[in-house]
Amino acid sequence: MPTTTDTSTQASAPEPDLPTATDDAPGAEAGVDPGPGTTAGPGPRAPHRVAAAAVMVGGGTAAALGTLAGLWFVPFLVGAVAGCTSRFPRKGPRLSRGYLTAPLAAVLGWALPLAVQALGGAPVAEVARTTAALAGLPPLAGAVVATALLIALVQAVLGVWVGRTLAAPGRSAGDRPATTRPTV
Repeated sequence: MPTTTDTSTQASAPEPDLPTATDDAPGAEAGVDPGPGTTAGPGPRAPHRVAAAAVMVGGGTAAALGTLAGLWFVPFLVGAVAGCTSRFPRKGPRLSRGYLTAPLAAVLGWALPLAVQALGGAPVAEVARTTAALAGLPPLAGAVVATALLIALVQAVLGVWVGRTLAAPGRSAGDRPATTRPTV
């Protein structure tokens, strides 16, 4: 008959140190807590990546179609939609994902149609040189194209700002603390 031994009283060998998800992070020190608000592992960040990709694809497509239709204000609308739908920081000022993805989508939405037109034989560089000459600037096509893309970037950043402002949770009169006036 086999004898049974109680394994709870036996000393077990120490387990080797296994790497954790925070140990693999660049600049992470061993045994240091990454702090509140940080996530370890790819799980919780995956929806943010999907949302960022959706903003990039949807916003870039909308900006490109708006560019082809002559609607120069579409990057602002892309930024406003991204600002309205982005998450608000809970503690401290953090940079929103809308401030990163919407401007990039707007710039790509303006740059891709220009590149396609230039590769298709349209006189994009000549028009840019003429525009620069009419503005009294040196006839540098790259500077005019870069300025146009900068305009799309600024429109999108301002759109994100306006969108976040409009979608911010408001405070009602009942939420404000009562003020007391000193009586004399």
